[in-house]
Amino acid sequence: MISPILWKEWREQRWKLAFGTLMLVFFTGSFLAARVTSDREVAVVIWVAGGLILALHSAMGVFAPERANGTMNFLASKPVEPWKVFACKWLFGWLNVAGPMLACTLVLILFRPGDTTMMGLGAQRVIRGAIGGLGLATMFYTMTCCLAPRRAGEAAVGLVGLLVFVALMLHMVVAGSMVMEPVYRDNVEPSLLGKVLLFVNPLTWIAFVKPFHPKFGSPIMMILVQIVLFVLVVWIGLRKWQRSV
Repeated sequence: MISPILWKEWREQRWKLAFGTLMLVFFTGSFLAARVTSDREVAVVIWVAGGLILALHSAMGVFAPERANGTMNFLASKPVEPWKVFACKWLFGWLNVAGPMLACTLVLILFRPGDTTMMGLGAQRVIRGAIGGLGLATMFYTMTCCLAPRRAGEAAVGLVGLLVFVALMLHMVVAGSMVMEPVYRDNVEPSLLGKVLLFVNPLTWIAFVKPFHPKFGSPIMMILVQIVLFVLVVWIGLRKWQRSV
């Protein structure tokens, strides 16, 4: 009985996937062909700025329109567990973010002009950067749509996304002064709590493109902390969704 929900989500979200992919690929190809900046800067814009914008736009159209369009009754009438409906909606919204970013990654690998200034812009570097950018976009998308108020409209969800981004930036400033600055200034290894304080911020995915400082530990620890945060945020979103249907 989950098939009607999958079909509904696909029909509603497919245009966003196509539009986002075309736009991001167009900008990537245009910047690479124009040679107005380095490949590294193009990739940073695509992976970070492009990913965050796509994540915010997609999060605004995942759960909020169900209330605005009056389709909550349709979802509630289906004999499907609420968590499955939640998972389907989250997945299709996430594909609107992941699809364009992966397409642009393929463009960077196959059609880059050969600029070696981007840290030796080989396929491995591009893939690492894509993982970091997609990890950041995934967390930002999930936090925006799951932490928004239960009856929030699309505009309110967008506002929540902006507040989440500001909170992440402020947290990074604090974590940087408390954890990162002593490492680079005094070569002091941070405590386990300090590492967790730093890695709990999704903005640390940006650093995935380059090797971690040995004092911070391995990227595996960062990924584990982010997984715990992801599960917690999804649980909050699921609880709110279950009270809505």
